[in-house]
Amino acid sequence: MSASIYLQQFFHALCEWMVSFGVAFWIAQIWTQTPVPFVVQLVRHPQRFWLAIAFGIAPPILAMLLWPVLIGLYKNEGLAVARIPISYALSVIYGVLVGVAASCCAAPATAEVPFRPARAGGVSAALIVASFVFGSFLYQPLLHMGVGIVTAAAVLFGARLCLGGPAAPTREAANASPVPRRSPAVALVVGFIPSALILGAIAVASSTNLGKQESDALLWICSVISVFCCFGASIALFSRKTSGAITGGILLLLLNAFIAFFFGCCASINLSSMH
Repeated sequence: MSASIYLQQFFHALCEWMVSFGVAFWIAQIWTQTPVPFVVQLVRHPQRFWLAIAFGIAPPILAMLLWPVLIGLYKNEGLAVARIPISYALSVIYGVLVGVAASCCAAPATAEVPFRPARAGGVSAALIVASFVFGSFLYQPLLHMGVGIVTAAAVLFGARLCLGGPAAPTREAANASPVPRRSPAVALVVGFIPSALILGAIAVASSTNLGKQESDALLWICSVISVFCCFGASIALFSRKTSGAITGGILLLLLNAFIAFFFGCCASINLSSMH
């Protein structure tokens, strides 16, 4: 593949990140306004993490829906002048979606805690880099969408675990009422992502005729995501310091380590067969 393709991908990724960080910076500026703007209400929503997932997986779904239109655009020589403006307009749209997703993921629980756009910028950078590394050169639309959805969900789950979820309550609030224990739902969902990848890989392999390079890339992606989920989910469960959570963390650690090892072995065998 020529260097110009990689350069174009880099500029599109940079455009998306600049737009996404601009969205986060704008939200930080209007964070304490009254009446509360709609976008701030969205970012503060009690179910904002699931909104982050919805906005995060929107770009690969949108790319899948627009795939026939984009293919027709690039095949029509009469529309060659419109290719660059349309592609960057789509990058702006993707950047807005990623910026809202990252802001929902990194936002504190209340207006008393300042919104830090740098955190959202880091999450959006991870989303964009992961999507370009794992999915930008997969030219089968269903495979591209599937990898994009799994990658976005894994990055957002990981960012949620690293950022620690909603902001901690103030000392006065902590003295007034006991702090509720966070639900283990996020850790459990992350822990069972590798099992879902196994089922998804079987479904993709049985329904599509993938080439060796594409299947090898898919296996390595699944292996990397499984390693991340293996440690992320188990560490989150261990931090709860209860016997049930520690037992579940150990079981998920063993299960996901085996799944990651399985994907890695399959990818290595597939790679060695190519030589």
